[in-house]
Amino acid sequence: MTQKQVSKRWLEGAEEAQDTAQSLFKLNKYNHSLFFAQLYLEKLIKALHYHLKDSHPLPIHNLVQLLKKIGVIITQKQEKELRTITRFNITARYHEDRQKIYQLANKEYTKNWLIKTNNLGKFIKNKFTE
Repeated sequence: MTQKQVSKRWLEGAEEAQDTAQSLFKLNKYNHSLFFAQLYLEKLIKALHYHLKDSHPLPIHNLVQLLKKIGVIITQKQEKELRTITRFNITARYHEDRQKIYQLANKEYTKNWLIKTNNLGKFIKNKFTE
């Protein structure tokens, strides 16, 4: 596959993850919605990595590390938000942490983080054209 094809495939996966996050939110599956919100950003970042570098991104879930690896400059606020969103991936996967996210992930909390995720997604998408 070409660099463009690989990047496109990651972008398609990102859009699917975002749609899934929104659908799960509507079904009141808040912790799962947050997991897919994290996955959305991770796939966007990995698409950007291929777009800029034509190489495999790191096989990790840490959004801040992934962005830094490709040289994207982020604000302190964005870094803090990305660190929190990264936790949505980990807490959804590991039983001992899952209870923490269940307690936090009510409708308002999840809605707030979906908005932040969408804003960060726009920021990352803009990097494709810079």
